[in-house]
Amino acid sequence: MSNTRTFVVTYPTEARTTTKTKAMTSSTFIKHNMLVDPSIQEEIIRRAIDGKFGDDPSQAVHSLGSVKLPDGREVPVYLRHAADAVVLDDFGHVVLITRKHNPGAGLKALPGGFMDPVRGIDGATVGEKAATAALREATEETGISKRLLEGAQIIPLGRRSYDRPFDIRVAWGDMPGTDIKKGDLFAVSTQGFSVKTTQDLSQVSLKAGDDAKHVLVATTSTLTPDEFGIADHLAMIRAAKAVAHV
Repeated sequence: MSNTRTFVVTYPTEARTTTKTKAMTSSTFIKHNMLVDPSIQEEIIRRAIDGKFGDDPSQAVHSLGSVKLPDGREVPVYLRHAADAVVLDDFGHVVLITRKHNPGAGLKALPGGFMDPVRGIDGATVGEKAATAALREATEETGISKRLLEGAQIIPLGRRSYDRPFDIRVAWGDMPGTDIKKGDLFAVSTQGFSVKTTQDLSQVSLKAGDDAKHVLVATTSTLTPDEFGIADHLAMIRAAKAVAHV
């Protein structure tokens, strides 16, 4: 990738048995496949932070042990690493999607998603590079051209965020390439990237795909927190504007 540099910015807040685990239904501690119990959220986030997995985790997924739920079940907990792309231009625009699924189904979000497990140079399974994942997800979810992204200025937005209690999910099904099974809990860490292009994004061809229901080009100055399905995405946009000087 061209024009890549680092600019530090902070933004606020984010052993298995063979027995099949039943999918969790809505309860006082699970809502719409999201963990909402504050004490369990706190414990999982503590483990995620204490793991010191860094800005570029070595694996796409890490085990965080297990937790006992209020209904007496003990379930495995994992940490899944993600990356988000803040695609900006010099005209006050940002590319956003509308999410198909929770968290934030039907609301705006940045294009982004999970880092894939990939083969390293020695053949061992490692985590995909965060910047690579962010650009891949942007292409998959918005249809934006790889050539445009490769010519953009790409800047990491501060440190990877692990303090994200609002994004602890119940797995809808087994997650390919990982140990996460249906009914397990997993927290999501993320790293944002400013991806600034010189092209006017309002004139770029886009098409929603993958986990995106719709794709749109928004004016950054008019965005408000209640439009977003992910609590820290507007903060990432503001951080990206600062480092990209737009």
